[in-house]
Amino acid sequence: MAHQAYNVPRKKLIEIVVIVLILITQSHAQQAWDHIVDFDQNYQLVWTVKDSDIIFEARVRTHGYIGFGFSRDGTIYGADVFIGWIDDGHTFYHDCHIKTHSSTGEPVVDQSQDYVLLNGRDNGTHTILRFRRKLNTCDEKSDVPITNDTMNIIYLYHPEKPKRGQIKKGSLSDPVMAMQPIKSLLLLQRSQQSRSSRELGISTLEIRNRNARIPVTPSKMLKWCHIHRLRNITENHIIRYEPVFSSPESQKYITSMKLYECRSPPRSNYQSDEDEECSDSTRAERKCFTVVATWSRGSEGFSFPKDVGYPLDSNSIDSLLLEVHYQPVYKKQLNDSSGIRLYHTKNRRLHDAGTLQIGIEPNFLHIIAPGFKRVISVGHCTSNCTQKALPAEGINIFGVNMQTHSLGRKMKIGLVRAGEELAPIAQESNLNSEYLENRVFSRVSKLMPGDHVTVECTYNTYEREQFTLGGDSIEEEVCSATLMYYPRQEQLVSCNSQTNVQHLLKALGIEKLSKSGDQPTIKIPEKYAGRTLERHLQLYDWRNEYDAFDRIIKTAQFDGICNSAVVSSRVSGTPANIIKPYTALDSSCPYHDVKTNSIYKYQPNTQSNDVDEENSIADSEKIKVTRHSPTYSLELSSSSCRKAVSSLVLLLVVFSCYIGRY
Repeated sequence: MAHQAYNVPRKKLIEIVVIVLILITQSHAQQAWDHIVDFDQNYQLVWTVKDSDIIFEARVRTHGYIGFGFSRDGTIYGADVFIGWIDDGHTFYHDCHIKTHSSTGEPVVDQSQDYVLLNGRDNGTHTILRFRRKLNTCDEKSDVPITNDTMNIIYLYHPEKPKRGQIKKGSLSDPVMAMQPIKSLLLLQRSQQSRSSRELGISTLEIRNRNARIPVTPSKMLKWCHIHRLRNITENHIIRYEPVFSSPESQKYITSMKLYECRSPPRSNYQSDEDEECSDSTRAERKCFTVVATWSRGSEGFSFPKDVGYPLDSNSIDSLLLEVHYQPVYKKQLNDSSGIRLYHTKNRRLHDAGTLQIGIEPNFLHIIAPGFKRVISVGHCTSNCTQKALPAEGINIFGVNMQTHSLGRKMKIGLVRAGEELAPIAQESNLNSEYLENRVFSRVSKLMPGDHVTVECTYNTYEREQFTLGGDSIEEEVCSATLMYYPRQEQLVSCNSQTNVQHLLKALGIEKLSKSGDQPTIKIPEKYAGRTLERHLQLYDWRNEYDAFDRIIKTAQFDGICNSAVVSSRVSGTPANIIKPYTALDSSCPYHDVKTNSIYKYQPNTQSNDVDEENSIADSEKIKVTRHSPTYSLELSSSSCRKAVSSLVLLLVVFSCYIGRY
């Protein structure tokens, strides 16, 4: 009877041996990584996206428990967390969540285990866990979907292993203390953020302020301009740019930087670079309308796609203007010499890149109501601007930088063509003003002549008691996006809108103003007579009158501002007439079978560079950066390889002996 139970055909046994050997080999094979992040000196995360799955590996300097996961709202409550550890050669792991109203912050094991362990090991210093999960596990109760939005990353580690070898109430030592500060990342970023300096024939150019004095509170935000005369650089392509900071201390007070190209004729007294406080006329006088590069907090720079470069030529532009926004410091006076570093080459690429700024003009006509969890402002780039400016074949948008200040929560760049609302060019549902990284799209979007583009910004003003105005200071708000595209054109470099003054007054219930003293005052209606405009905004009944105010602002004519590389023009615009609204694809989750095996059939990138694991986590090799994302390969340590070989040999021996018996 026993013989009958194991009587398997010889051919079938050979097939089983082959399959088992392939699975074991793949489980121990070299894994190619597309992204690598050092959260701190003890925690490194690498990951790769493959179709609808994402593979992570956490390398943590501890022999206790480690964790990794996602926050829903920037706090630990309601978070989705993976917890794992290694004990006496055995790997333990659990898919967990933290209850929304948890008093202890302890992870609780999910009913549906949607994380799959691929590999667990440790060495003399680190615990290393590799695992995968679906981008959307469809476990809406306990798991956070991984999307193109900015993700709030939770990571934790502790020197002790869980008590009793499992996760139960009180088994994790100090879970709240183990939690580290939440980070923001674009996990699905498709950009090629390699260091362009590694390519041959690359030169660098740094455009930096020279000891700009950062203001001290209670001063307002400072906009400081540095003008760099461009000399002897002809027919080059910029292939990457990145921020360069003079000190970590002054970096804290820089909110944004922009680099413009200028086309003003050389002046006879223009002998060297200049520094000055930016005024409204600074860029206009020098015809500095075209954005070359833009940086916001959290960004590490931008690498152009391999077939695209931004033109840099001193024959067509005479200078570059760096505009840096500083918020006031609260202690001592600081000087700053930060700026932007350009990587450029004479090896020109196939396409010339251009930039197009769109959104709402950052001025007092942009009014954001207080006390609401959701306030939406909309900026427009009108169809008459794009019709006159864009080439007949249109332009190809391959990237974007979105920008709001602290109140911003969402942004959508919409597109309307001949009355039909198309799929958004870009959208973000989890904006973080401290992490406004440049994005490269996985596929380009086409912008054609006559298209109407909208920039829709959603703000949360629930904690604000007073209205917020548009402006560059940190207390004010912006709603702006810089589109990156090819082929370059110069007829339209910025395309913004602002509320028409007459319609704004109508929305506020004001019929007539009169000049009295330094500020205009209300004359009609009589119930508001004598009020200054500022006082009226302070007393305005936003809670009960906001809907009427918003309806007028959203439907009325507005002032459009269309700038070419050398000329600024104004047009009267109206919101697009959408005949056919866009309908998003059904994102409902299909039925899926949760796999519990620890073998993942993944084909590594054969073009990646091999990096030895021992060196990758050694102290001497650690670099303190927020993020860098080359294609990064990891091989198993020699001890792990020996274990793999031993397993293979053992299986071969066992199955050979077994087959030989029959």
